[in-house]
Amino acid sequence: MLLNLIYRVGYIVLITIPFLSFSNSSSSSQSTPNEIKSISAGLKNEVTESATLFRSRLNIHMQNSAQWLDKLVKDDNAKGDIASAKGYISLGFAPRARDLLDFDNQFKVSLDLPNWEEKVSLIIDNDEEEEDRLPLQSISTEQNNNINAALNWYMVQRKRWNVEHRIGFSRSNLFAQTRLKFRHTINDWRFSFRPSIEYYVEDGVGARLYTRADVKLTPHQILNFAFNTRYVESEPTKRVSIGVFHSQTYNQDQAGVAGAWANDSFSGERSYYVSYRWRMRFFEHWLFFEAEPFVEFRERYDFDDEPGIALRLIAYYGV
Repeated sequence: MLLNLIYRVGYIVLITIPFLSFSNSSSSSQSTPNEIKSISAGLKNEVTESATLFRSRLNIHMQNSAQWLDKLVKDDNAKGDIASAKGYISLGFAPRARDLLDFDNQFKVSLDLPNWEEKVSLIIDNDEEEEDRLPLQSISTEQNNNINAALNWYMVQRKRWNVEHRIGFSRSNLFAQTRLKFRHTINDWRFSFRPSIEYYVEDGVGARLYTRADVKLTPHQILNFAFNTRYVESEPTKRVSIGVFHSQTYNQDQAGVAGAWANDSFSGERSYYVSYRWRMRFFEHWLFFEAEPFVEFRERYDFDDEPGIALRLIAYYGV
């Protein structure tokens, strides 16, 4: 299996990297610098003109919504802060060996409401698995189209630790959650510890434990170790995720993350992943392109390797 894994990963990388860099290499050998600049400028105008228009309209609607919600509370804001919205939209296509039509489309909206005691934000997304994933993990195990909404109240905010309360709608039912966030830095190490308790109307009482350790190897490289576990009363077993990731910033426009992680629910749903995610700034400071070749091993398929690649276009908006 190990040799097969190395072969599959190497095959995908050998195909993906030349494909991504083909336009640069071919144009540099056959085109003059002026032609390259002309083609690049034309492509940039075509790609960003419609994207910029869409982003500006979305940004206006989101900012107006945030200010409207904030004004529902008539308390005057002494600091004069204005309600704001920020978030992202990710359009992804992630074909794999057993599913060539797997899409990975996600969005997230966060509304900061200063009139609500300056400690409240409204979060809306379509990602039910966000808190179950490790911090640098990007592959979604299952695609869903459910909308989740939560009101987050920052009860205590300190330099090293926070206490938050959250109520909302997720996993198709109402929930309430309280969590502690603790952060500490020792030399080049940074530690994060986040236990939480929660209650789902349909699933009952639950608890989570999130831990993360990052060590800075160089100014541009970080090694990350992460561990998550979750228990829900309605489920007979708990979920555990553990992984290691190496992230590197190549320049101000490109970065990459190599990772290996495992998920286990102790009920026949064990899985292993290996991936490399490469991100490039796509013309604008708010627009990014990602390519992520990966190999997945799932217990339900006797751990046969499932190679695939995820391609994403991610746009950020807001202030």
